Amino acid sequence: MSDGIVHPGAGLQAPSSYADQIARILEGEILGGRYARGEHLQQDEVCRRFGVSRTPAREALRKLQALNLVELIPNRGARVRVPTLRELEEVYQVRAELEGFAAELAAGATDPAITRRLREAQQALADLLPAAVAALDGTDEDAGERLRHFNDSFHGVIHDAGGNRRLGQMIQELHRYFPKDTVRLAVRTPEALRALYLDDHDVVLDRIANGLGAQARVAMRDHILRSQSLLIDYLRAHGLGA
Repeated sequence: MSDGIVHPGAGLQAPSSYADQIARILEGEILGGRYARGEHLQQDEVCRRFGVSRTPAREALRKLQALNLVELIPNRGARVRVPTLRELEEVYQVRAELEGFAAELAAGATDPAITRRLREAQQALADLLPAAVAALDGTDEDAGERLRHFNDSFHGVIHDAGGNRRLGQMIQELHRYFPKDTVRLAVRTPEALRALYLDDHDVVLDRIANGLGAQARVAMRDHILRSQSLLIDYLRAHGLGA
C-alpha cells in the first residue's frame, strides 16, 4: 500500500458509502492475489490509502470479515483469511446437493408462474450476454452487477418454488461463506460465460418446466459443480491454492 497522504475519498465515488467501496476494492485485491493468506491489513494504512477516517476503514474491514476474507484482530486491524480450497470444495459439495434438491422440488410445483418467472430471468441474462462478454476485462462494473442480479433472480425463484423455507435459508447461509460474485470473476471467456449463465440454466429450466424432478436435480447439481471448478481454477491461478 502507498504511504502517501491523499485527499479524503480519493478514488471513491458517490453515492455508495466509502466503506462499501473500500471493501469492494480490497475484496477484489484479495481475490486477485495481491495479499497473501495471513498478511495483515492495518486500519491506519487503509485510512491513509483512501484518505478516510477510521470509521469507514473499520467498517470496510468488518464487511470483509463478513465475507470470510479477513479475520479482525483487536487493536491490530485484520489478517487475510481466504478459505482453503478444501473448505470451498466442502461448501460447494453441500450447495450442489441442496440446490439440486431445490430444483427437484421446483419441478414438482404446479404454479405456472414459476416457469414464467424463470423464463423472464433467463431472457434477461440472454439479453445481457453481449454486454457481459464485453465486460470480461472488468471495466464495466454495471454489466457485472446486472449479471449477478439476474442470476440471483433465476436461482431465487427455484429456492422459493418448492415452499421449503428452511432449505432456502440453508442455501443462503452457504452463499455467505464466500463472496458470491467471485465465480463471475473466474469466468474469463465468452464460451465459459455462455455455458454457465445460459446453457446450464436452459437445461435446468427445461427439466423444471416439464416436471422432471430427478433430472432437474442432476442438472442443477452439475451447474453448481461447474461453478466450483471455475472458482478453484481461478484461485489457484491467483496464488490462493492452499
